[in-house]
Amino acid sequence: AFIGGCCAQEAIKLITHQYTPVDNVLVYNGIRQSANVFKLK
Repeated sequence: AFIGGCCAQEAIKLITHQYTPVDNVLVYNGIRQSANVFKLK
């Protein structure tokens, strides 16, 4: 639920153009239980 809420919040930021979206994106792999952060360009 937490990750879904974060994704929804970032999607609203992109759609409304009111706020700057997060500069980095977090990708969580539930199978391997690991997380990676990537810089968006």
